[in-house]
Amino acid sequence: MAGLARTPRGNLVYEPDGRVLEQYLHDKSELVVLQGPIGSGSSTCSCHRIWKLALEQEPDFDGVRRTRWLVVRSSYRQLKKTTIKTWLDWFPEHEWGDMIRSEPMSHVLRRGHPSGDGTKVECEVVFIAIDGPETAEQEAASFEITGFWINEGQFVEKEVVDELLSRCGRYPSTKGGPGATWYGGMIDLNAPSEGHWIPYMRGDIPFPPEWTDEEKAMMEIPRDEDGKPLWRFLVQPPGLIETRDADGNLAYQPNPDAENQRHLKKSYMQQIRAKKKDWIDQRVMNRVGLYVGGKAVYPTFSQQDHVHSYDVEPVDGFPVIIGLDFGRDPAAAFMQCVNGQWNILEELIGDNESATLFAPRVKRILATRFPGMDFEAWGDPRGADRTQSDETTAYDIFEREGVTVFPATTDNNPEMRRSTVDGVLARRNGMRINPKCLTLRTGMAGGYHYKKIQGTAGLYSPRPVKNRYSHIVEALENGLMGGGEGEAIVSRATTKRAAPSPVRRSSVRRRA
Repeated sequence: MAGLARTPRGNLVYEPDGRVLEQYLHDKSELVVLQGPIGSGSSTCSCHRIWKLALEQEPDFDGVRRTRWLVVRSSYRQLKKTTIKTWLDWFPEHEWGDMIRSEPMSHVLRRGHPSGDGTKVECEVVFIAIDGPETAEQEAASFEITGFWINEGQFVEKEVVDELLSRCGRYPSTKGGPGATWYGGMIDLNAPSEGHWIPYMRGDIPFPPEWTDEEKAMMEIPRDEDGKPLWRFLVQPPGLIETRDADGNLAYQPNPDAENQRHLKKSYMQQIRAKKKDWIDQRVMNRVGLYVGGKAVYPTFSQQDHVHSYDVEPVDGFPVIIGLDFGRDPAAAFMQCVNGQWNILEELIGDNESATLFAPRVKRILATRFPGMDFEAWGDPRGADRTQSDETTAYDIFEREGVTVFPATTDNNPEMRRSTVDGVLARRNGMRINPKCLTLRTGMAGGYHYKKIQGTAGLYSPRPVKNRYSHIVEALENGLMGGGEGEAIVSRATTKRAAPSPVRRSSVRRRA
């Protein structure tokens, strides 16, 4: 920090190095959550946000601007090892007074207000370990606070946040002045793993199908009486840009928009040396970790390269291709190939339902989203299998709804399907997914993955994990193959299916 500017009395001058850090520093939402790559400056900015809010607190009747803050990690060891070190870098004891080292540790900052208005600032910061909701309830009950900062929030449950927020705004008391001018919390974190509450609240990944309405309601962002969100989620740019070399191999290059770069001891290019892709994805690319101890089926998929920045609409004159996956958790992907680029427009996910229930839902999407447009439906060849109870197949059920389904492959060869998708991903502008297709996006980003074989060094199961992401990704595979990629481009003219009739281009029109 030797290169930073200093005040006349020798204190370091803080300036946020990045647009998102600047937003975070000045945001006044009840809760502000900042996610960034390692070394992105979020912890330092959080320290200064506490001091900034302390300066903005209205004075009590005696002219003192009082605030009290909790700084939270899961253990005192973590607090001492990192968080307190960062704090004391900016508020050293020889300048700001001694820190009380007994647990919970505390540091009181006292200064005259820099405006010269004669008021004083008294900012009490308590460093406390909270490892779960029960501890939060026990520990927070003994504090009346202005606000809190959770450092490394990727390891903290939402119930902890709820408990801490319930204690905010109680200090300073209205008995001695106007009370808390602002109160609330702040959280900084690196990209969390799937299952953490923050990606669900931000809308990054879909809710698990088994969640109850009550569980889903807990993930709704609180709003004020006018409907304005009380919580703000900010995401910093990734540390690097993911690219492909001339041979299609994954490569990285510096990201000029990455924040806090001038303060890094090692550049991001240096930090990723000899690191696994999932480590790079979470800690440098700032992506939610979708698989632990696994390997993505489509590692070349990139949110930047393969997701539209906004939801595009269907284009007249091009048929809608429907990729279908059957079973008790069926899925449908609706797409068009426009001038060589596959646009994935809609997804439809079934939850423990038969083709009898799912087929009318597919037809409804065609009638409402693609009225009057030609379409082709391509499915898993197992959809032609008859059930044990009768001779009806999934293909038969769709045929009754006016949707003729053709098998995308003759033998359901998974390697053929995956090489087909890999080929589309490798092409420049080969595929783009609408942002609304949340489950498909998440599946392609790693939710659809190979599980690591326990007790082995780098060995993975040959078959992807069957989960809530696998069905929609396999529907996409079928749609691409049937729509003209891979095996289908050779065999569609000659392949026959057992029932009920040859493939035909169909259309569903909205009824008048």
